[in-house]
Amino acid sequence: MNTLRELLGALALHQRALRTLASRQAMVPAFVVFSAGFLAFALVGNSVYAELQAETPGFASLSLLDSVLRLNFVQALLFLLLVYIPTVVCLCNAIAGEGLGLTLSRAEYRSHIAVLFPLWGVLLLVSAPIPLLLPQVILADLGMVSVRFLLFVLLTVFYTVWAIRELNHISTVAAIGALVLSWCTLPVFYVLIMFLFALPLFILFPVIYLIFQRFRHYFSGRASELDFQLRLQNLTLNPQDADAQHQLGLLHLKRGNLDTAQIYFERAIKIDPADPDYHYSLGRVYEERGEWNHALEEYEVTYRINPNQGLGDIFREVGKAYLHAGKMEKAIEFLNFFLETRGSDPEGRYWLAVTLQRLGKTEEMRVQLSTILEQARSNPRFFRKGNRPWILRARRLLRGGIL
Repeated sequence: MNTLRELLGALALHQRALRTLASRQAMVPAFVVFSAGFLAFALVGNSVYAELQAETPGFASLSLLDSVLRLNFVQALLFLLLVYIPTVVCLCNAIAGEGLGLTLSRAEYRSHIAVLFPLWGVLLLVSAPIPLLLPQVILADLGMVSVRFLLFVLLTVFYTVWAIRELNHISTVAAIGALVLSWCTLPVFYVLIMFLFALPLFILFPVIYLIFQRFRHYFSGRASELDFQLRLQNLTLNPQDADAQHQLGLLHLKRGNLDTAQIYFERAIKIDPADPDYHYSLGRVYEERGEWNHALEEYEVTYRINPNQGLGDIFREVGKAYLHAGKMEKAIEFLNFFLETRGSDPEGRYWLAVTLQRLGKTEEMRVQLSTILEQARSNPRFFRKGNRPWILRARRLLRGGIL
């Protein structure tokens, strides 16, 4: 129900609805809506073909299966998933000019599918019934089918330009450019259509890859579970071992068991309250929960015990915690201090920009964000890859003004 509401909002050109769809990355609803639209298009097309066959001498009838094959559903799905969506994302990153080039991340790929597939599916559903709603419009040959296809193309171009502009936070002109350039991949779709008999081969490779990934994930999960149980056994031999309690907490934190992780970190602190690692880890638990005041308390204790915790990263964490706790001046103080020695850190600079935005210092915010993007362009590729999320966040905040 939430997905449907957000999809309707996206159709109404609401940015928040589109970004919610993207953040959820709901693959199953996206595929269901797209498939439903495609099949509806095929069913109505089959009905039109049947009527034309009855009224037109020599016009060959098509079965539902023939109609689906004629629309090349499988080929279209493969083309969109393996070629078109990756191309669109890569082109947007290259055109944006932050040094990311023709690259994409898994999160970007999934968010584009989660938005574009249901949008295209709804547009197919909207265009499909035109021949049934307007039976009085009789055009030569397959003109009625052409009318609905033309409507679908026009709507698709409009919504796709808007969607990729909002998803990638680029200008309308850049979005149009990326869309037009992405059409260079259409010959690949033509090849998929022409070599229909080779289609099982195209399907076989992704299926084998997915099966391999499933097995690898299953066996690695089993090995991880056995290792987890073994480490639990070893660590619980001495309940007064503070480091053992901390390691247990880290194991549970990694697995997302925040309540259990908190218990172990608190036990470690009770045994040895002077160890900064224990306080820092407990702060991470509070941060994951969004309990920023408690996280701030633990981060403050950490930097008082060891100002060099995490090679000085603790000052960034304290500044970030002050920001989320609503203490802006203190956030600026700590973030500026952190950036004096770590000026190339995009995360710290991003949080400083957010703080400045909340204080209404828009121009100073833009300077910080522009610095992140300039550093991304000039730094080596491994730096851009490791800090990709912060580069994308900086682009979003600079061009969209939304966190």
